[in-house]
Amino acid sequence: MPDIEKIHKSLQEHKISESFINQIMDGKKEKYSKKNEKASFITLIINRIDNLFDSETCKQIIDWCACCKGGSREKDIKKFVKENKEKSLAEKIEGLSKVQNMGNPKLNEDGTISTGIFWGDENGYKCPCPCFNGVELKEPVSITYCYCCAGHFRYHYQNALGLKLKTKEVVSSVLNSLGKKPCQFVYEIDNKQEICG
Repeated sequence: MPDIEKIHKSLQEHKISESFINQIMDGKKEKYSKKNEKASFITLIINRIDNLFDSETCKQIIDWCACCKGGSREKDIKKFVKENKEKSLAEKIEGLSKVQNMGNPKLNEDGTISTGIFWGDENGYKCPCPCFNGVELKEPVSITYCYCCAGHFRYHYQNALGLKLKTKEVVSSVLNSLGKKPCQFVYEIDNKQEICG
């Protein structure tokens, strides 16, 4: 998840000048004890990033923050790779939907891969991000924020499929639609070269 410290680190990794970083971060890197305060500050940071940079740069900064790259998810993907290395791309994508926490990927006719998180109840969709889960929003959060979650799936999908992927679009998000729409992402194959065995 793109918490305050991770966003700060990503800005540095993307060679953003210290003056811009200070402008974005207000000189703050501390942790907030209250979830609502943290969510409000992150929303403010994302809005500042949106206002300072072009959309592609914004996407790259937040995609870099992708969470949950290790742990049980990484182990599950390594196991998936061993068990499915001889299968076609379409079969691998179909199989990924059966791996816990890997969404519901689908190979589209145009060669892109789409997925989504359809978690919710009769009151609407719920955000799975720990920074915003359970926070009552009064206004939409920029869709830029959700490139972190898109980056999470992209990272694991490209490792599972052995192909380099690029996030083409965050089609919709719970935070941006205030729970009216699910989180939906589309990826394109960056090149057809294998990146893992």
